[in-house]
Amino acid sequence: MQKQRGQMTIFFAMLLVALVALMLIGVEVGRIVYARGEVGKAADAAALAAASRINIPLYRETGQIVFLPDVFDTAQAYASTNSSFLSSRSIPVTVTGKSINQGSQTVSVSVTANLSALLPAVLNYRKPFTVIGYARRIGRSTIN
Repeated sequence: MQKQRGQMTIFFAMLLVALVALMLIGVEVGRIVYARGEVGKAADAAALAAASRINIPLYRETGQIVFLPDVFDTAQAYASTNSSFLSSRSIPVTVTGKSINQGSQTVSVSVTANLSALLPAVLNYRKPFTVIGYARRIGRSTIN
């Protein structure tokens, strides 16, 4: 009986280490998921901002949908404003593209952020994360 003394303490210590490790992994995964959602939020905001920068008089005259010259700056400003979690960690969100689908009258804006700063250095992951946001602001309430 004396040889088994302290076995429970060692078992409890190993179990506690395993639980703390699982909790830390869960927190890290949660931060990455939240950051990816924030990039999506920034992409949607940038798409709505770009959709608000359509040349309405030209559309009324010709039916052609064209951006105003300041569309990129406006989309970038909205993307940056809607990514406070990433900004607080010095991770910039960048508008990398914008386009108009004339057929469906839809604006799409792609937004990219490098989330590798949120990952442990051991993983050495450097691929940027890109999300495309879509908006449709062309319609009776806006154009006619």
